[in-house]
Amino acid sequence: MRADHPTEPERPWDEGRLGTVLSNSYAAFGRRGRVDATRAAAQLGVSPSTVRRWVRHGIPARRLPEIQERILPPASMFAQEQRELAHARESLWDIVDRGAPVNPAWVKQGWLKPHTLAIVLLRDRGVCVPRISRTGSDRSGERLTAAGGIIIEQLEFRNRFRAQVAKGELLEAVRDWRIVIPSGQIHPGRTQAWLADAPRPSLDHLRDHPQVKIPVTKPRKQSHTTVRKTTAEKGP
Repeated sequence: MRADHPTEPERPWDEGRLGTVLSNSYAAFGRRGRVDATRAAAQLGVSPSTVRRWVRHGIPARRLPEIQERILPPASMFAQEQRELAHARESLWDIVDRGAPVNPAWVKQGWLKPHTLAIVLLRDRGVCVPRISRTGSDRSGERLTAAGGIIIEQLEFRNRFRAQVAKGELLEAVRDWRIVIPSGQIHPGRTQAWLADAPRPSLDHLRDHPQVKIPVTKPRKQSHTTVRKTTAEKGP
Protein backbone atom coordinates (compact mmCIF):
# COMPACT_ATOMS: atom_id res chain seq x y z
CA MET A 1 0.00 0.00 0.00
CA ARG A 2 3.05 2.24 -0.16
CA ALA A 3 2.60 5.46 -2.11
CA ASP A 4 6.12 5.83 -3.41
CA HIS A 5 8.41 5.07 -6.29
CA PRO A 6 11.12 2.52 -5.35
CA THR A 7 14.59 2.96 -6.77
CA GLU A 8 14.88 -0.77 -7.45
CA PRO A 9 12.00 -2.76 -8.96
CA GLU A 10 10.44 -5.40 -6.75
CA ARG A 11 9.10 -8.72 -7.91
CA PRO A 12 5.45 -8.85 -6.86
CA TRP A 13 5.41 -12.54 -5.93
CA ASP A 14 8.52 -12.42 -3.73
CA GLU A 15 8.75 -11.75 0.01
CA GLY A 16 6.12 -14.33 0.93
CA ARG A 17 3.41 -12.71 -1.20
CA LEU A 18 2.76 -15.78 -3.35
CA GLY A 19 0.52 -17.24 -0.64
CA THR A 20 -1.65 -14.13 -0.81
CA VAL A 21 -1.77 -14.37 -4.60
CA LEU A 22 -2.87 -18.01 -4.61
CA SER A 23 -5.34 -17.57 -1.75
CA ASN A 24 -7.13 -14.76 -3.56
CA SER A 25 -6.90 -16.15 -7.08
CA TYR A 26 -8.31 -19.56 -6.18
CA ALA A 27 -10.44 -18.71 -3.11
CA ALA A 28 -8.00 -20.92 -1.22
CA PHE A 29 -7.88 -19.35 2.24
CA GLY A 30 -6.63 -21.71 4.90
CA ARG A 31 -6.24 -21.35 8.65
CA ARG A 32 -4.33 -18.44 10.19
CA GLY A 33 -4.23 -16.58 6.91
CA ARG A 34 -2.27 -19.25 5.10
CA VAL A 35 -3.05 -20.60 1.66
CA ASP A 36 -5.14 -23.78 1.46
CA ALA A 37 -2.55 -25.77 -0.46
CA THR A 38 -4.92 -28.61 -1.28
CA ARG A 39 -7.52 -26.33 -2.84
CA ALA A 40 -4.97 -24.29 -4.78
CA ALA A 41 -3.17 -27.43 -5.97
CA ALA A 42 -6.38 -28.92 -7.35
CA GLN A 43 -6.90 -25.87 -9.56
CA LEU A 44 -3.25 -25.58 -10.58
CA GLY A 45 -2.91 -29.27 -11.44
CA VAL A 46 -0.02 -29.87 -9.04
CA SER A 47 0.37 -31.51 -5.64
CA PRO A 48 -0.25 -29.70 -2.33
CA SER A 49 3.43 -30.22 -1.43
CA THR A 50 4.40 -28.39 -4.65
CA VAL A 51 2.22 -25.43 -3.69
CA ARG A 52 3.79 -25.31 -0.23
CA ARG A 53 7.27 -25.46 -1.77
CA TRP A 54 6.43 -22.64 -4.17
CA VAL A 55 5.11 -20.49 -1.34
CA ARG A 56 8.33 -21.03 0.64
CA HIS A 57 10.87 -20.81 -2.16
CA GLY A 58 9.14 -19.30 -5.17
CA ILE A 59 7.87 -20.73 -8.44
CA PRO A 60 10.64 -22.16 -10.65
CA ALA A 61 11.54 -19.85 -13.52
CA ARG A 62 10.51 -22.43 -16.13
CA ARG A 63 6.99 -22.63 -14.64
CA LEU A 64 6.53 -18.95 -13.83
CA PRO A 65 5.18 -17.74 -17.23
CA GLU A 66 2.57 -20.52 -17.25
CA ILE A 67 1.36 -19.73 -13.71
CA GLN A 68 1.36 -15.98 -14.34
CA GLU A 69 -0.77 -16.46 -17.44
CA ARG A 70 -3.33 -18.34 -15.35
CA ILE A 71 -3.41 -15.80 -12.51
CA LEU A 72 -2.74 -12.33 -13.90
CA PRO A 73 -5.57 -10.38 -15.58
CA PRO A 74 -5.87 -11.35 -19.27
CA ALA A 75 -4.65 -9.04 -22.01
CA SER A 76 -8.27 -8.41 -23.04
CA MET A 77 -8.99 -6.94 -19.61
CA PHE A 78 -6.05 -4.54 -19.84
CA ALA A 79 -7.18 -3.56 -23.33
CA GLN A 80 -10.69 -2.81 -22.05
CA GLU A 81 -9.27 -0.64 -19.27
CA GLN A 82 -7.23 1.29 -21.83
CA ARG A 83 -10.36 1.90 -23.87
CA GLU A 84 -12.19 3.14 -20.77
CA LEU A 85 -9.27 5.41 -19.91
CA ALA A 86 -9.23 6.81 -23.45
CA HIS A 87 -12.98 7.44 -23.28
CA ALA A 88 -12.63 9.29 -19.96
CA ARG A 89 -9.89 11.48 -21.47
CA GLU A 90 -12.01 12.15 -24.55
CA SER A 91 -14.89 13.18 -22.28
CA LEU A 92 -12.63 15.57 -20.39
CA TRP A 93 -11.56 17.11 -23.67
CA ASP A 94 -15.21 17.59 -24.61
CA ILE A 95 -15.95 19.28 -21.29
CA VAL A 96 -13.03 21.69 -21.67
CA ASP A 97 -13.72 22.42 -25.34
CA ARG A 98 -16.27 25.25 -25.07
CA GLY A 99 -17.65 24.50 -28.52
CA ALA A 100 -18.74 20.98 -27.63
CA PRO A 101 -22.25 20.49 -26.18
CA VAL A 102 -22.47 18.74 -22.83
CA ASN A 103 -23.92 15.25 -23.06
CA PRO A 104 -27.34 15.37 -21.34
CA ALA A 105 -26.79 11.86 -19.96
CA TRP A 106 -23.76 13.11 -18.01
CA VAL A 107 -25.92 15.73 -16.31
CA LYS A 108 -28.71 13.23 -15.59
CA GLN A 109 -26.29 10.72 -14.08
CA GLY A 110 -24.56 13.40 -12.01
CA TRP A 111 -21.20 12.67 -13.61
CA LEU A 112 -20.26 16.36 -13.81
CA LYS A 113 -20.55 16.66 -10.02
CA PRO A 114 -17.59 15.98 -7.69
CA HIS A 115 -16.63 12.32 -7.31
CA THR A 116 -14.40 10.62 -4.77
CA LEU A 117 -11.74 8.11 -5.73
CA ALA A 118 -10.77 5.85 -2.83
CA ILE A 119 -8.09 3.23 -2.38
CA VAL A 120 -9.70 0.55 -0.27
CA LEU A 121 -7.80 -2.09 1.68
CA LEU A 122 -9.38 -5.53 2.08
CA ARG A 123 -7.25 -6.44 5.08
CA ASP A 124 -8.22 -10.11 5.37
CA ARG A 125 -7.19 -10.62 1.75
CA GLY A 126 -4.07 -8.46 1.71
CA VAL A 127 -5.20 -6.58 -1.40
CA CYS A 128 -6.41 -3.12 -2.37
CA VAL A 129 -9.08 -2.07 -4.85
CA PRO A 130 -9.97 1.34 -6.33
CA ARG A 131 -13.54 2.60 -5.98
CA ILE A 132 -15.32 5.70 -7.25
CA SER A 133 -18.47 7.20 -5.80
CA ARG A 134 -20.25 10.51 -6.21
CA THR A 135 -19.24 12.74 -3.32
CA GLY A 136 -22.01 13.20 -0.77
CA SER A 137 -24.41 10.68 -2.31
CA ASP A 138 -26.59 8.65 0.03
CA ARG A 139 -24.75 5.38 -0.59
CA SER A 140 -21.24 6.77 -1.14
CA GLY A 141 -19.75 5.45 2.08
CA GLU A 142 -21.51 2.10 1.71
CA ARG A 143 -20.17 1.62 -1.79
CA LEU A 144 -16.61 2.60 -0.93
CA THR A 145 -16.37 0.28 2.08
CA ALA A 146 -18.25 -2.71 0.62
CA ALA A 147 -16.96 -6.19 1.46
CA GLY A 148 -15.43 -4.92 4.69
CA GLY A 149 -13.11 -2.49 2.95
CA ILE A 150 -11.07 0.10 4.85
CA ILE A 151 -10.38 3.39 3.09
CA ILE A 152 -6.65 4.10 3.33
CA GLU A 153 -6.62 7.06 0.94
CA GLN A 154 -9.33 9.07 -0.78
CA LEU A 155 -9.51 12.27 -2.76
CA GLU A 156 -12.26 14.31 -4.35
CA PHE A 157 -12.13 15.11 -8.06
CA ARG A 158 -14.06 17.78 -9.91
CA ASN A 159 -16.13 15.26 -11.88
CA ARG A 160 -16.41 11.54 -12.55
CA PHE A 161 -14.21 11.62 -15.63
CA ARG A 162 -11.27 13.13 -13.76
CA ALA A 163 -11.64 10.43 -11.12
CA GLN A 164 -11.79 7.77 -13.86
CA VAL A 165 -8.60 9.04 -15.49
CA ALA A 166 -6.79 8.99 -12.15
CA LYS A 167 -8.10 5.48 -11.49
CA GLY A 168 -6.97 4.29 -14.92
CA GLU A 169 -3.46 5.63 -14.37
CA LEU A 170 -3.37 4.08 -10.90
CA LEU A 171 -4.28 0.66 -12.29
CA GLU A 172 -1.55 1.01 -14.90
CA ALA A 173 0.99 1.90 -12.17
CA VAL A 174 0.24 -1.32 -10.23
CA ARG A 175 -0.23 -3.50 -13.31
CA ASP A 176 2.41 -6.10 -12.37
CA TRP A 177 0.86 -6.47 -8.90
CA ARG A 178 -2.67 -7.14 -10.10
CA ILE A 179 -4.73 -10.26 -9.45
CA VAL A 180 -8.28 -11.32 -10.32
CA ILE A 181 -10.50 -12.45 -7.48
CA PRO A 182 -13.08 -15.14 -8.41
CA SER A 183 -16.63 -14.06 -9.14
CA GLY A 184 -18.90 -13.73 -6.12
CA GLN A 185 -16.07 -13.08 -3.65
CA ILE A 186 -16.13 -9.27 -3.49
CA HIS A 187 -17.96 -6.43 -5.21
CA PRO A 188 -17.07 -4.00 -6.63
CA GLY A 189 -13.44 -4.29 -7.72
CA ARG A 190 -12.72 -8.01 -8.01
CA THR A 191 -11.01 -7.60 -11.41
CA GLN A 192 -9.03 -4.52 -10.35
CA ALA A 193 -7.39 -5.76 -7.14
CA TRP A 194 -3.67 -5.51 -6.47
CA LEU A 195 -1.38 -6.72 -3.70
CA ALA A 196 -1.41 -4.27 -0.80
CA ASP A 197 2.41 -4.08 -0.74
CA ALA A 198 2.55 -2.63 -4.25
CA PRO A 199 4.41 0.68 -4.66
CA ARG A 200 2.04 3.20 -6.20
CA PRO A 201 1.57 6.93 -6.82
CA SER A 202 -0.47 8.89 -4.30
CA LEU A 203 -3.88 10.21 -5.27
CA ASP A 204 -2.54 13.75 -4.86
CA HIS A 205 0.09 12.95 -7.48
CA LEU A 206 -2.54 11.55 -9.83
CA ARG A 207 -4.84 14.53 -9.31
CA ASP A 208 -2.05 16.91 -10.29
CA HIS A 209 -1.13 14.87 -13.35
CA PRO A 210 -1.58 17.02 -16.49
CA GLN A 211 -3.98 14.53 -18.07
CA VAL A 212 -6.29 14.95 -15.06
CA LYS A 213 -5.77 18.56 -14.04
CA ILE A 214 -5.26 20.27 -17.39
CA PRO A 215 -6.80 18.21 -20.19
CA VAL A 216 -5.34 18.74 -23.64
CA THR A 217 -7.94 20.22 -25.99
CA LYS A 218 -9.01 17.66 -28.53
CA PRO A 219 -7.79 18.74 -32.00
CA ARG A 220 -10.53 19.39 -34.50
CA LYS A 221 -10.38 17.62 -37.84
CA GLN A 222 -10.00 19.84 -40.90
CA SER A 223 -12.80 19.58 -43.41
CA HIS A 224 -11.96 18.46 -46.94
CA THR A 225 -13.02 21.89 -48.23
CA THR A 226 -10.53 23.65 -45.98
CA VAL A 227 -7.74 21.28 -46.96
CA ARG A 228 -8.40 21.76 -50.71
CA LYS A 229 -8.56 25.54 -50.30
CA THR A 230 -5.29 25.66 -48.37
CA THR A 231 -3.56 23.47 -50.94
CA ALA A 232 -4.82 25.63 -53.80
CA GLU A 233 -3.57 28.80 -52.13
CA LYS A 234 -0.06 27.35 -51.71
CA GLY A 235 0.15 26.39 -55.38
CA PRO A 236 2.55 23.82 -56.80
